[in-house]
Order: sequence, then structure tokens, then C-alpha cells
Amino acid sequence: MSAISSHRVDGSAIAAGQLPLGLRYQAFAPLLVASVVIAAAYGTSFLLPDYMQALGKDSEVAGAIISRATAAIILCCFLAGWMAQRVGIMPTVTGASLAMALAMLLLAGAGLDERAAYAGGMLVGVGWSVSFILLPLQIIRHLRPAARLQYLTILSGSQMAGLGLATPFGHLLARCTGSMSVVYALFATACVIAALCLEASRRAMVNMPTMPMPHIEITAACTVALLRKCTAVPIAMITVAACIFSGLSTYQSAYAASRHLNSDLFFLVFTAASVALRFSVALAIGRVPVHRLALTLMLATGASLVLFLVNTGSTSLYITATAIFAVGYGLSYATLNGMAVNLADGQGLSVPVTSQMFSLAYFLGLFGFPLLGGQLIRGSGPDVMLLTLLGATATNAVLAIASRKYCHKVPLTLRKELAHAD
Repeated sequence: MSAISSHRVDGSAIAAGQLPLGLRYQAFAPLLVASVVIAAAYGTSFLLPDYMQALGKDSEVAGAIISRATAAIILCCFLAGWMAQRVGIMPTVTGASLAMALAMLLLAGAGLDERAAYAGGMLVGVGWSVSFILLPLQIIRHLRPAARLQYLTILSGSQMAGLGLATPFGHLLARCTGSMSVVYALFATACVIAALCLEASRRAMVNMPTMPMPHIEITAACTVALLRKCTAVPIAMITVAACIFSGLSTYQSAYAASRHLNSDLFFLVFTAASVALRFSVALAIGRVPVHRLALTLMLATGASLVLFLVNTGSTSLYITATAIFAVGYGLSYATLNGMAVNLADGQGLSVPVTSQMFSLAYFLGLFGFPLLGGQLIRGSGPDVMLLTLLGATATNAVLAIASRKYCHKVPLTLRKELAHAD
């Protein structure tokens, strides 16, 4: 039996160039709603320090719960594809949403038994990582390569909205209900609704054309093959970009204190600008050559870091630097993800394995850099860390320039695809 027929989950398996340039509203809208809810549920981890304090627990308890979530995220980077290979992408994501619902219930019961919170923390990591890794695959497999960046940008915008809204919305619900436990119970209900939305999306996609994905599970052979090819370039770039974001956000309080600024401004401006940008430019972003877009984003990131460095205490300059950083970093994930999977597609490599390795590289940079960043802050102060991040940005700019010779071989931009369709 051929790979296409044996691994076809739904729809008609066809070549990537024959796939549609868009998704029906009935299929994409429920998926976006679910992505917002799951991201918001993960975002409630930012409420844990306040929650544990309200329960009379030590602050170290919140850190231990978050550490378990982080460990589960890294582990599930390897297991998500294994599960999707056997039961399908959307059923696996639906299961992740239900795991997140259970996690919220366990956290809600933390006041009764502290062990429930630790189990809940692990399930938070499972639910978030599996959905974060596999939802892009569900979009990629139904779209022509030139249209992927547009939809991946919208998906990342919805996830950022969920993450950004979780803390203020959670605090609002806590004030209204008088209990953080009730807040987590409400998020559990929302995650069940998200699972229903994912099932509705899956049903709407049943008869849609689909790209064959015979190798979803991460294997050593597939990993070595893609790292030997030009797909290694965007994977390396997202690792560096994640380090930049992790360093700037994790130690933003230390930076703001050194300039007598309010670090809350950074997170508010960054979240608002990132979400607005991703939704506003999604329709046009696929029309720009991807290597040129990547270089522009790296240059914007570098410019923002320079502004952070030269700022001696100006709030307006702080907001400006943050907004520019939101432009530079905010579009990087979807751009580089689209570059990676389209390069893999054009060279006959496994698209789903490439996308999953891309996510793993992102998580490694995100969670790994604070170890180095903490040493830089303690030993030399925030300015040295910013200079380090600026050097990392320069590295990414060089990689973006080097990617030009590869990217001219990837599928046409959306503009050219639309012209051909006409």
C-alpha cells in the first residue's frame, strides 16, 4: 500500500501545489477559538505565584509547578508526533485540550491537596506543547505552500492573544468571584468547549484536500536529513530568536529597574502590538519574499535592542523600543516556520517532522537562555546582556542573508500564486 493511501486521515491526498489557497470559515474559525482558549489556559501559569500565596503556600511551590510544566513541554515535543502518527493530528490536539481542562481542575483543587497542583502543572505542559506543535500541521497539510505563512501568522496571533489576556482576565475573574480556584474551574470549562470546537473544525475539514504526511513521528533519520539541508537555517534562526525574546522578557524587570521604568509597560505594549500586527498584516505577509521579510524582521529587532541600550530613562523611548521589538520578533515565528516547512516541502523532506523540530528548537531557546542570561545579569548587568542579544540578532541577520540562495527555490509567493490562479 502506498504511503499516501495508508496514512491518509481525511480528505483527498494530493500534491502540495494542488492544495487550496485558503481555509473555509467553518473549519478555521473554531480552530482559532480553541487556540485562544488553550493559550489562555497555559497563560494562567503566570497567576500561580499569586494563587499559591493566597493559599498560604511558599513561592517556591509555584516555581516547582512551572518547572514540571516546562519538563512536560520538552518531553511532549518528541511524543506529540508519535501520538499523531497513530490517532491523527486533530484527535491528538483535542485530547490535549481535554488534558488542559483536567489540569485546570487539578489546579483548582490545589487548596485541598498540594499534590493536585503538581500533577496539574505537568498536564498544563502536555496540553500546551501538544497543541502548539500540532495545530500548525493541521493548517499546513490543507494549504498550498504560498498560503501557509498567512494562516500561520493568524494562528500565532490568536495564541498570543490568549497568552496576553490570561493574566488580566484571570485577575478580573478572581475579583468578581472572590476565589482563584473558581477561576481555574472556569478555565477548565472553557477548555472542554475548546475541545468541542476542535472536533467541529475536524469535521469541517473531513472532505478538504490534504497533503500526504506519511512521516509525522520524529525519528533520528528524518532529523539528521533535515539538519543536513538548508532547513537547518530557519531552525537555527528560531532558536536564536527565542533566546532574544526569553532574555529580554525574563529580565525585563532588572532592565526597567536600572532605568527607573515600569516593566509592566513592556509586556502591555508588546502584547498589544504583537496581536494587532499579526492580525493586521496576515493577509499581506505572504506576498513578500520570505528571505527579505526575515532580514527586515531581524533588522527591526536589532534596532529595538539599540534603543533599549541607549535609553537612560525615557518612558516614550521605552514604549517605542518595545513596539519596534514587537514588530521584529512578533512576526518571526510564523515567518521562519513558513520558511522551514516550505524549504522541507521543496526538497522532499518530512514537513511535519520539520515543523516539530522547529517548535522544539524554539522551546530550547526559550527555556535555555535564561540560564546564561541570569549569569550575565548577575555578573555584568543588563547592558551586557543586551549587547549579547544584539550580537545574537546580528547572527540571525547574517543567516537571513545566507538563506536567500535557498529561498528562491521555495514555492511562489502568494501574490504570484494568485496571479497564476487568475
